[in-house]
Amino acid sequence: MPRSRPHGGGNGGDPPPPRRPRPGATGGDPDNIAAAQARTQNRSEDGRLGRGTARPGSGSSADSSSGPPWPTADGVAGSARGRDLNPPHQRHTIAGSRSGMIDQENTVYLRGYESVAATDVQAIAAGEGTWNPTSQRYEINGRSYGVEPSGRVFPDSGDGMVKLDRNEYAALKEIARAGGDASAAPQLTRNPRFTANPEAVAKAQAIYDGTYEP
Repeated sequence: MPRSRPHGGGNGGDPPPPRRPRPGATGGDPDNIAAAQARTQNRSEDGRLGRGTARPGSGSSADSSSGPPWPTADGVAGSARGRDLNPPHQRHTIAGSRSGMIDQENTVYLRGYESVAATDVQAIAAGEGTWNPTSQRYEINGRSYGVEPSGRVFPDSGDGMVKLDRNEYAALKEIARAGGDASAAPQLTRNPRFTANPEAVAKAQAIYDGTYEP
């Protein structure tokens, strides 16, 4: 667990020491998963997230002091076996959807959950995930992931994730490009894929705004 920061001011009449930032506080949501990994690495190096220390609620003891990629431990079963694992592509974040490829099925991290990807992937590499041979997915911290032959991990479903079809992801892409202002995304009122599917636009807007509830 991250160490608690000290409370109160300095001794006697001395001014209080500068307050250390809250773990994960960056002044806004992470732009992408790579940024989240960098913050995880920095916290590891300055002692706020020590080696072999789990993040709050993660239940993981994976070592965050190296990688990505993270080599899988001996004995890891399933599609990750013998591979070096890389975190999900940034297209799986709200910010990353701006330039993300639209697939038939798409999974995106909801706001506030972008940084769990690195922790989950490290835990899978460490052998802490549960391999489901039927679904071909790893289950870790209430979420499920698949692994591509290249070692790239991708989110499937679970806590803090949402699945989108092609139209929903395309709508999110337009809204993200417009900075959240649907009125600044003319395609939403012109393109038949959106005008014929207003519920897709509404879902995408709620996801971007952080008000979507699964």
